[in-house]
Amino acid sequence: MGILFARWIAAIVATAFCTAAAVVAQDYPTRPIRMIIPFPAGGPTDVAGRIVGQQLTEIWRETIVVDNRPGAAGTIAAAIAIRAAPDGYTLLFGSNSTFAVNPAVFSKLPYDVFRDLKLVGLAAYSPHLLAIRAGIPANTVAELIALARKQPGKLTFASSGAGAIIHMAGELFKYHARIDILHVPFKGGAPATVAMLSGEVDMMMNDLSQFLVHMKSGKLRGLALAHPRRSALAPEMPTFAEVGFPGVESGSWFGLAVPANTPTVVVASINDGLGKVLGKPEYTERLSGIGMEALRMTPEQAAAFTKREIEKWSSVAKAANVRLD
Repeated sequence: MGILFARWIAAIVATAFCTAAAVVAQDYPTRPIRMIIPFPAGGPTDVAGRIVGQQLTEIWRETIVVDNRPGAAGTIAAAIAIRAAPDGYTLLFGSNSTFAVNPAVFSKLPYDVFRDLKLVGLAAYSPHLLAIRAGIPANTVAELIALARKQPGKLTFASSGAGAIIHMAGELFKYHARIDILHVPFKGGAPATVAMLSGEVDMMMNDLSQFLVHMKSGKLRGLALAHPRRSALAPEMPTFAEVGFPGVESGSWFGLAVPANTPTVVVASINDGLGKVLGKPEYTERLSGIGMEALRMTPEQAAAFTKREIEKWSSVAKAANVRLD
């Protein structure tokens, strides 16, 4: 009798919890929401996050308060997010550095993507482009590879920092091209681009949008897009697959996550709001203007995609011997 009574009570409690969670989800949101962004204002993650936040504000009619918490490759922001109440009122808007690259390059993190966070969905994707400074005597990927093989270790490629996604993208190209080029890290993508413009470094893989103005001025030369298809922003630019390197596929992607114990029905409500944002022509137009595209996924699809990304970048990190601790 005691066991049956305990099971009966447990069933009542579980039903009450599910009912309460459903009511919360139905009313959600009812107050301002904090969106934590792991990088400084003005960068790609911040720009994409603020666009998403503005659109969610219009849909939900509740304010999205952006809270930039840069530092330690995004781990500071993630650590803050996982300690927040799992009620849907703290969102983490991270990038693939947050969700996929950090687990690949750090042996110890203050968070585990799948244990401590629940991915709500992805929001935007920006394909990477291989660009070289104008003074490099190469007009194609093949010519650049031939030049690098003639002088191993002499050509350099820049990044926004060791272990950052554009560093890993450079290592991915280096691996598939089987060339020896020297990595030169900088404190951010902007200083890295400036260094390439000044001739301090020779090449870089970065978001297409970061290079467009310099390509138009002739100061930089784009060689190939690390994307399955060509971009409308630079339709003349071939993909790596088109020039014989289908394995070189990378980009910066961005998405939302919440603390792991957030009720499933609340996660579904947030994903529904995000889906409405991604379906708005205004949103896709604004993304297109900064070289990004919408990327719609369910929480389950986002988790599976992230798992594949972690495996991919872990392989690259192992091959390039990239460890940050």
